[in-house]
Amino acid sequence: MSNPVGIKIGTLGSAATFAGEATARIRQLHPEFSQPVYFKSMDDCWAELEKGTVDAVVLGVERTGQPNHGDAVITHGFYVMGYLAVPLSCNLYVKPGSAKRDIRKITGHGSINQCLAYLDRQFPGVPREMHGLNSVEAAKAVMAGDGTLAVVGSSSLPSAVPGLEKIAEHIDDGAVASWWVISREPHFSEHPQGLVISGEFGPDGQLGALIAAILALGYRLTSVAPFPADHGVSVYNYLVTFEGRGNRADVAAAVSRFATARLAGAFEKRG
Repeated sequence: MSNPVGIKIGTLGSAATFAGEATARIRQLHPEFSQPVYFKSMDDCWAELEKGTVDAVVLGVERTGQPNHGDAVITHGFYVMGYLAVPLSCNLYVKPGSAKRDIRKITGHGSINQCLAYLDRQFPGVPREMHGLNSVEAAKAVMAGDGTLAVVGSSSLPSAVPGLEKIAEHIDDGAVASWWVISREPHFSEHPQGLVISGEFGPDGQLGALIAAILALGYRLTSVAPFPADHGVSVYNYLVTFEGRGNRADVAAAVSRFATARLAGAFEKRG
């Protein structure tokens, strides 16, 4: 199946958030994607995707040191069109004139979690607070404040919030984020290099049987992310990813043998 043309995409915050930077990179690989629509919060991204305001969203689902955040693929029946892993490269910013000794609170968005080791070393005892919307809004609060607030953000954050002063760079110890392109409708390749399979599995060995069936088709297992189900014991909803090369028809036939499984992504790898 050829790649669709004119897919309307959305992401978080602005071009100066980590999500915005990742979206720009992904658009270089996907010329069929539109200019992105920016939403204020993660919840807004999911809600607007469900409503059909956009056809797909680019969001960070996997990050160094954090659990997978792709449960909406399971709960909403969304699909995955692809993913791209890139370093975060977090910086720390303050209001001009502020010194390190002045900082009484550190804010940011999801990436603040990748900087905890640095913050523990350099700002022991200083509280951290993840902003409810995104890093651009957090940076605006820094500039509007009294100089005691710092913000973790991307290298392009000052382009969205002029005046920010960088006091430290590369503070995430090399953390990496995997940005997933998540769509309302399936966009499957006939010869996928990347697969995402979702499904509920318990302790009966069926998850292992599914993985074995996909491995036999020439793919390798790359990740297994569990999300607890609300019944039974050792029962989870899973997102399982594979990489390799094969035929979509063969993959679909293998997945169909498992009543609770769904092919949620079958795409060509780019980048």
